[in-house]
Amino acid sequence: MPYGGINIIFSGDFAQLPPVFGSPLYSGTIGTQLMSQMSVQGQEAAIGKALWHQMTTVVILRKNMRQRTQTAEDAKLRTSLENMRYAACTPEDIKFLKSRITGRHLDQPKLSNKEFRNVSIITALNAQKDRINELGSV
Repeated sequence: MPYGGINIIFSGDFAQLPPVFGSPLYSGTIGTQLMSQMSVQGQEAAIGKALWHQMTTVVILRKNMRQRTQTAEDAKLRTSLENMRYAACTPEDIKFLKSRITGRHLDQPKLSNKEFRNVSIITALNAQKDRINELGSV
């Protein structure tokens, strides 16, 4: 049985950000059938996609419970992410999102600030993630 007969719960907002490096789940070129000429990576991708397609129950949560109370900046972030989901960002959304990019300039947030100690941070590269984790563990 898939997953050894254990119930699995997947969570997340699958429409919020695109898959990293083209996930097999969304690929039109990867099927769910195994063929002898496939590479090991191709076989693993096909098995993974076949397993995913065996999910039988989907629960869609429609009310955001995480941000029931929010600051003005929380509201801007939420609106920007909702607009991003539908490829409908406004100039105000872009300006707000750009204001959250960390950097060395005086007007940019710094990862070393106390306010970022326990928050999720999105990075483009594993090397960046590793360095952030290293700094956090210090």
